[in-house]
Amino acid sequence: MSRTLHLLPYALAAVLAPGAIVHTGQPAPPPRDRAAADVAWAQGDYVTALHSYIALVKDTPGQDDIDAIALQTGELFVTEELTADGRAPRFSPNGRFAAYETDTSAGPVTRIVDTGGPLRLVAELPGSGASFSPSGNRVAYLRPGTSDDIAKTQAAMGVAPPGPERTFHQRQLDWLQFAASTIVVRDLVSGQDTAWPTRGLLKSAVFHGPGTRLYFLGARDDDPTRSDVYAIDAPGAAPAPVTTAPGFKVAPLFDRMARTLLYTETAVNPFARPEPGAALGGRRPGSGRGGGSGRYGLVSLETGTGTTFEGAEPALSADGTTVTYLVRTGTDTSVMVRPVGGEPSVVRKATGRMAAPALAPDNRRVAFQLMVQNDWEVFVIDADAKNETRITREIQHDVQPVFLTSDRLLAVMGEPRHRRSYLYDLPALRQTRVFHNNTVRTIAPEYAWVPSADGTKLLISAERDGDTVSPERGVYLVRLDTRITRERLLARLEACLASELAMRESARRMFAPIEPEVSRVAGRVSVDRIYAYEKALFDFDSKHVSRPGNRRAGEYLFNLYRSFGYQPEYQWFEPRQALGGKTANVLATLKGTTSPDVVYVVSSHYDSNTASPGADDNTSGTVALVEAARVLADTPLPASVIFASFTGEEAGLLGSREFVRRAVEAKWQLAGALNNDMIGWANDQRLDNTIRYSNAGIRDVQHAAAMRFSKLITYDALYYKATDAAAYYEAYGDIVGGIGSYPVLGSPHYHQPTDILGHVNHRLIAETGKATVASIMLLASSPSRLKDLRVARFKGTTAELTWAASPEKDVVRYVVIYGLPPAQAKARVVVTEPRVSLKNVGTGTEVAVKAVNTRGLEGWDWAKTTIGTSGR
Repeated sequence: MSRTLHLLPYALAAVLAPGAIVHTGQPAPPPRDRAAADVAWAQGDYVTALHSYIALVKDTPGQDDIDAIALQTGELFVTEELTADGRAPRFSPNGRFAAYETDTSAGPVTRIVDTGGPLRLVAELPGSGASFSPSGNRVAYLRPGTSDDIAKTQAAMGVAPPGPERTFHQRQLDWLQFAASTIVVRDLVSGQDTAWPTRGLLKSAVFHGPGTRLYFLGARDDDPTRSDVYAIDAPGAAPAPVTTAPGFKVAPLFDRMARTLLYTETAVNPFARPEPGAALGGRRPGSGRGGGSGRYGLVSLETGTGTTFEGAEPALSADGTTVTYLVRTGTDTSVMVRPVGGEPSVVRKATGRMAAPALAPDNRRVAFQLMVQNDWEVFVIDADAKNETRITREIQHDVQPVFLTSDRLLAVMGEPRHRRSYLYDLPALRQTRVFHNNTVRTIAPEYAWVPSADGTKLLISAERDGDTVSPERGVYLVRLDTRITRERLLARLEACLASELAMRESARRMFAPIEPEVSRVAGRVSVDRIYAYEKALFDFDSKHVSRPGNRRAGEYLFNLYRSFGYQPEYQWFEPRQALGGKTANVLATLKGTTSPDVVYVVSSHYDSNTASPGADDNTSGTVALVEAARVLADTPLPASVIFASFTGEEAGLLGSREFVRRAVEAKWQLAGALNNDMIGWANDQRLDNTIRYSNAGIRDVQHAAAMRFSKLITYDALYYKATDAAAYYEAYGDIVGGIGSYPVLGSPHYHQPTDILGHVNHRLIAETGKATVASIMLLASSPSRLKDLRVARFKGTTAELTWAASPEKDVVRYVVIYGLPPAQAKARVVVTEPRVSLKNVGTGTEVAVKAVNTRGLEGWDWAKTTIGTSGR
């Protein structure tokens, strides 16, 4: 894994700039004024805010000031990275050990880390699904088997394309491992492994019970009518089922001391061997919380008695004595509490949606989600149905409550593509954010939260570096009982200030040759015009390709582009979902003056979800696009710009893929693209949005454009999946930037009928439009990223490199920088031809090249390579 947390993404540009001076251009504000610093932070004036925070922390601050500044700028609690690539985090029952799974060249492994002091790797186990004993000193896990069939299936899965074929091979591999894997117990003190034979049973989801007892989900290969949870007491002992009901059981869940078993009944055999050509479905066996409405079983493992019940989302108490779940009847939902072996009682009943019930450790209170209008909120109520309290009032969804202690609750906020964790002190009703990435600009989505038994620690799965594209996710240990020190906070603030200063200086240099022209054009963006476009498109209601509004919106955009002086064109195609059999992208082209064959695209999709009028998703992006087209109509740029209103995004990226298909077919020199999607919803008073990019150079351009020509506050995340940006990436690679609310904000109106004009911020759209205008002006005025950079010859300490000449006609020279990582200071040379000879270099030297044009504008991204061996 080679992901890097970009704490200082802009410092390198400042270091490489000849004669670069990093300064703010204004004196630091007076120290010790936290309220004024907080206001500056809210307005995106991070330099002023950080100067004040640093002065405060260097003085003699109180703990309240330290805590407040820590939360404003990152994490309050000490947070340590266990791995940059992991999954399935969990704690031992005593909270001392943490486990996570990751992949190695030899296959999946489970790593055990001692968290009692400084982090220490205790064990690495082959396989997955490890379960700690109640004492925490032993771990049971499934060691994968080996066979020719397993090797062949793994090889077939490795070359199969995504889809049914790969899914079949994955299911086949699962089945082979159900049969071939071995239950093993590792003693964490001695390091000794002991195999526990299971006498031919298929098996998964092992769980370590009290003493030496183990449990696992299993089935007999010769009986396709049932699966059961089995217990086994010693190596060599015969496993015995602890479930007696007929049929298939999946998702076994135990309390920490294994007093009670909760399982889900299913109609599909979880251990069925997949057959080629057969439909693939059903629940795969495993552990975890039960899902939607269904039938569940409860077994007292101390008495052997059991019962079944109907419901949804059951959750077992920590001590195994009680279960809570939902019962849905018509439009009503009830939260139920049921003692194991007793009768259920209704704790809360509501007309509408409820979800995620959870019990306090002492079983005296229940937390749950309740839909309030269009927003999930978290409530807590006593188990005797008294003293209900609303815990959250955030505009975004508040979901997944879990008790850490009887008076402390954890819940997460936002839409699934970005959720953030918060602590709630129930007596004081005080909220505290848990996790961050300690940088000013980069967003860190979170995905899983696992507390220790005593509620003092938390394991979080997150993309702390903002990379949402690669499959790796980090696992982080948060010590909720330990706050960061003043010294660590000061180091954070100073690092963030250095990054922000370098970013601002880089922005100044970047736009200096064309700043007056960009300022003039961006200043023409009109909120009133933007609202008029919004209202017209909103009145077409849903603009999904299957709705009449789609055709009407396309015609409106065509006529709008024509009114600006363009000669727009329809790009018709015939997807099966389209009403009338066809739909169209709408394109308007601003022809380049110097290098018209070099093409940039600014795009947004104008269609909406079937149920939504789509004011934010994506009328907001559409109107920013057409306003950019309007203000640029009389200002041709050196390269050509296509303003592309895509159709069919909500039906599967149809329009963008059709556009890209034709671009590839026509062999366009598509150098870069900006795609805006959902830019109008504001959670609060701040004018902020996220740069969603695949290209770091375009990311930096957009940050610079926002800060110099708008009031927009920008964050960033490496993010393009499931958006029209993915269509560009699939064909052209990392040439994409753009702006959207995700993953920093999560609108509760996403894909809902309530996505209306009253829920978007028209000023926010206008400021995003200004940043878009400035961004495309710089991109289309600057040399594009060079291609075909290669080491033509490397002998001794001399390397000769070549690259394709820049396609822009006004390029006059090339800047070459080189050096050994990780030093930021690198040698710099300038050449006038697309080649260079570098002396006194060695293997591993990194080389980057940019073109520079007659106006002094450098290319917006570096072409890069590394000098290797064997003459290359």
